[in-house]
Amino acid sequence: MRRREALYPLKSGSAAAGFTLLEVMVALAVFSVGLLAVFSMHISALRTNTVARGVTENITAAAAKAEQLMALAYDDDSLAAGWHQPAQEEDGIDNNLDGRIDEDGEQGHLRLRWFVEEECLGVDFPGHKCVRLEVNSVVNASKTKEIRLNFIKTDRL
Repeated sequence: MRRREALYPLKSGSAAAGFTLLEVMVALAVFSVGLLAVFSMHISALRTNTVARGVTENITAAAAKAEQLMALAYDDDSLAAGWHQPAQEEDGIDNNLDGRIDEDGEQGHLRLRWFVEEECLGVDFPGHKCVRLEVNSVVNASKTKEIRLNFIKTDRL
């Protein structure tokens, strides 16, 4: 048995052949709401990625400086007790992220400093220094991110 629609196809001029204006407007409204939600998620993801990039830059700079300090001699001036905060053009990292380290007049968003404490583990463990390294940066022109990295430098191999 054949279906009636197969026997009598709709003509293009009939009222049931297409969508009404109201159906089209409702479909566009639903589509617009979905599109706005996707756009909002995209903006949120961009902001989150920017913050994550800033944190990654801080961690990379802190790790690079920690390696530089660990490679120094135990009695180097950079490992003397107290706070150390060199100028950006002398700190050994790429503060402005242009691929060059310590160029003349370097100014960037990364700030680096470290604190050295001698014999911080007590007299039972002589010949060591505790170093607390801090890297700060401003992300999205408003949020300050800080990374702290602690390590111990010994005078033994």
